[in-house]
Amino acid sequence: MIKHARWNNTRRLLGILLIGYSFWPASSPGLSLSSVEIASKDRYSPEAQPSQKVKLSPGASEVARLIGVAPLLERLERLPEPEQPEARELMSPQALALRQRITESVLGTSLEVDGVFAEIDSEIAQTNEIRTFLESRRDHAIGINALSNIVSGGGLGIVGSALQIGERTNKLGNAVGVAAGSVTTVLSVLGLRQQHGGHHTLGIAPNMLAKIFDRPPEFHSDYPEEVWSYLNSTPPSQSGTETRRALLIKRWTELGRMDPIDTPKGRQKVEFLTSSVSAQRTLTIDLLADRAAMLSDVRATVSLMKRDLSKLMLALNSLK
Repeated sequence: MIKHARWNNTRRLLGILLIGYSFWPASSPGLSLSSVEIASKDRYSPEAQPSQKVKLSPGASEVARLIGVAPLLERLERLPEPEQPEARELMSPQALALRQRITESVLGTSLEVDGVFAEIDSEIAQTNEIRTFLESRRDHAIGINALSNIVSGGGLGIVGSALQIGERTNKLGNAVGVAAGSVTTVLSVLGLRQQHGGHHTLGIAPNMLAKIFDRPPEFHSDYPEEVWSYLNSTPPSQSGTETRRALLIKRWTELGRMDPIDTPKGRQKVEFLTSSVSAQRTLTIDLLADRAAMLSDVRATVSLMKRDLSKLMLALNSLK
């Protein structure tokens, strides 16, 4: 019995040793338990996980800085990845909050750009309406002038020529011929004046060119801060240091839409182009055409900001 009991105790002791050896983490010699725990911590610590990078185009990087989301993107990049593989499909509350703030900033800026588009489109529509009215009145006046020129000049010319056939009416024919020539000349000069189409005020309309030329804006003609900063920034693809606003003015000068703004003619043209509601300057067809064309150029320049905002959102969506 005693031998049997000793044998049972020996079996239990061997079983305990085998179980403990099977759960021993360090099978290689010289590896202690503390070193295994440190290696495990190093492997799954947040500092050891590689940080994510948002790949932004030069334009997207510029608008991210202008609308103030560049620091938020940097914070989002520094967030650690989840330790568990199954948790990597989900976002942490901090990541969700950062993404929401970035998205709200992009959406708000996009709506502000749409507001600028609305003001510019409203001014262009009113400018084109006044220009169409002046052109219609000009064409009607030119048509009447042409008809009068045909009737008076042609009719009197025929009568004068007929009277010059006889000797008695020769002098009278010459006088009628001179009168016909005089009437034709007067109508021609009047036709040249009518080609300008007269003048008309623009009325109550936005004045989106005023701030471009450093004039005080009126009637909802101010630009949002982000859009104004965009116009006063140098394009990333530009080799020089000229801003977008300076490039617009330079282009208008090269195309002959205006003289250099540091000349008397250039300053006078700016006064007409930026005529405000309070000034109520009368504008010609040519001035209205130049104004509409310049407004379209400003709109096209600001629209590129929407392109960069979309690229910023695409880069944010690619960040997992």
